[in-house]
Amino acid sequence: MRSVEDFKAQTLEKIGDLRCPDHRQAPRLKFHGSTLRDVTIQMTACCDKLAELANRKIAAPRI
Repeated sequence: MRSVEDFKAQTLEKIGDLRCPDHRQAPRLKFHGSTLRDVTIQMTACCDKLAELANRKIAAPRI
């Protein structure tokens, strides 16, 4: 079973060095919750475009 820390690390790895193509800013993530069942992610992004790019990367399955 994966831990919350593993989930956080894998999620952060997915967005890697992602930057907004317009503003060159990185998304900022905050994780809340202590188990995989209740963990949530709060994302701050400079614009909707970056938020969409980050959400797509986070949702993509790992290869």
